[in-house]
Amino acid sequence: MEASRQVLGRATARRDEAWRRAAQENRRRSLTAIVPPFGPGVVLAVLGIFAMPLLVAGVVVLALWGVIAVIAWRGAVAGTGSRLGGMSPDDAVRAGVLAPLAAERYRDVTESLCAALGLEQPRLSVLVDAAPNAIATGARPDAAQLDLTTGLLAGVDRIQLEAVLAHELAHLKRVDTLSGGLSTKLLRGGSLPLPGAARLARWLEGSARELEADLGAVQVTRYPPALVSALESMSRAPSTVPEASVPADARRATARQWIVPIEETGTTRSGGDDGTTRPADRGFTLSDRLEVLVEL
Repeated sequence: MEASRQVLGRATARRDEAWRRAAQENRRRSLTAIVPPFGPGVVLAVLGIFAMPLLVAGVVVLALWGVIAVIAWRGAVAGTGSRLGGMSPDDAVRAGVLAPLAAERYRDVTESLCAALGLEQPRLSVLVDAAPNAIATGARPDAAQLDLTTGLLAGVDRIQLEAVLAHELAHLKRVDTLSGGLSTKLLRGGSLPLPGAARLARWLEGSARELEADLGAVQVTRYPPALVSALESMSRAPSTVPEASVPADARRATARQWIVPIEETGTTRSGGDDGTTRPADRGFTLSDRLEVLVEL
């Protein structure tokens, strides 16, 4: 018995260390996106020793980027849940768009997974939309939010729902929502009409973020087939784009941050008949993710 406890303790320690490393990497990447633009302002300010106009220009650049950086960082931490719309599970039940059992299951499964992950329970939101999909936003415990569509909640069983929620909570545990939130606030998810915006957004969000959240989810649930079946079920839906509930600008800004990345900016069909999506960048496709999960 003691040996078993020691083995489980070591496994838990390794898992916790992996979560910490992922969170540190996301914070580092986020800071890397924020800090370098201060460089030109510092250079101009230093050159201002020789020419007053350069000093003034440097101070202006530092002040402007400082304001932008603070607003973007605070917005990323607070999350983009308010832009997505949605309502609480109780409100959805009262509105007749969600069954009471589905709302109760949503709350119960989230609570159990948060206990397993050591997370504070995020705000739960329901998007009234037939397209099955889900997203997590917010990088502060009191601002974290899960958004699941009614199409998803009605189309999965409890085991599949647990896998989907574990995936989204993995994003919160890994602090993917901070780097993703900065991509949304600074670059509109790469849709901002500036040179290199799309590439920078992909780097900031992380090309493997969804695959890594998949792997984090199955570490918690210990049952990869549940996530496989949930993702396959979503991929077979007529559409995974929440057009009926989420404004177009919010969809573009968060396109690669849904559990099934939506077909907005920078995405096209894979060309196959399996209904999966293939990002225009070199990230992992849904087919790639499923192949990895099936091998576990």
